Amino acid sequence: MSVQQAIFKLIRENPGTQRVTLCRLFDLAEYRLSRVFRHIERELVDQRLVTDKEHGCWLVDLDRSRCSGMEWLGQERGGYVQCSAAPHFPDGYCYEHTRYENPELVAFQRLVASLVGPAEPSTRSLCQLSLTELEELVATLQRIDPASRRDQVTKRRLLAMMLAARARLKWRDEMRRRRMEEPRIPHEFEERHRRSSINTYEYSLKRHFLVLEISETASRDEVLKAWRKLARRYHPDARGGDEEMMKAVNLAKDKIFRIRRWD
Repeated sequence: MSVQQAIFKLIRENPGTQRVTLCRLFDLAEYRLSRVFRHIERELVDQRLVTDKEHGCWLVDLDRSRCSGMEWLGQERGGYVQCSAAPHFPDGYCYEHTRYENPELVAFQRLVASLVGPAEPSTRSLCQLSLTELEELVATLQRIDPASRRDQVTKRRLLAMMLAARARLKWRDEMRRRRMEEPRIPHEFEERHRRSSINTYEYSLKRHFLVLEISETASRDEVLKAWRKLARRYHPDARGGDEEMMKAVNLAKDKIFRIRRWD
């Protein structure tokens, strides 16, 4: 019996066998086992070989009149089963399992990649664009209808990044506008003003209050309230979060507490 036949028999008799177990039993490297799986799949007619790192390897009977996607029911309920929905796409899958992509969304992703460079688009790279360009991209993306679940996830991810980048650009513009409207100390007196301050740190404290979007006369509770509000908005785990802005918000709160000597 060949290694391929032995592995096929073991999976059929012991569904859920882990890949690492097969590698150890037959003294195979991971890439060699993947080659064996490909040979097994080519010889299957009305079955599907499902290999998963967490749930192991399974042989599932395949009905060509149904979606070819697989659903995990749990070890006790039989492991993997074929999706019960009818196929809606040329690849033989339903809305949930197809890898079909809306051509408009594909073209949109290429446009974004050409604008932000070779790196994967992110909130930080999107901030390189102008606010007008971002507004146009958001409007274009919102008009695209997802063709599949995969498209929907992609659209949601891109939209969250763009909305976060747009909010950050608006915040920058607002901070820039405030700085332009505030009375400036003449350049020749600026250094003297800084050195004559009772607390030299008070001179640089102003920008930390601007980050928290509060006045310099804010109390300790007001600072904490503003910090919590911005933390909920920019936390990396939140939808549309921004790690760089989260760092700036934390730094501003820490500096204010340290300079004002609040516990």
